[in-house]
Amino acid sequence: MDKKNLRILNLCLYGGAIIISFVALYAFIFVFDNGIVWKVILIIIGICWLLSAISGFIKNLDNKDK
Repeated sequence: MDKKNLRILNLCLYGGAIIISFVALYAFIFVFDNGIVWKVILIIIGICWLLSAISGFIKNLDNKDK
């Protein structure tokens, strides 16, 4: 794969990860009826997933065929 196709693939994957992270975070907050400790732990994990996906997306936006 050349660098342009790899960059486009990474942007698509990170974009999908952002959407999936929002869905997971919504499920962790509103759907699961676990104890409060589990809910807090899952919300923290969901926020970390979201931040990781956003940072990867931004990193790949800055890589313009270097």
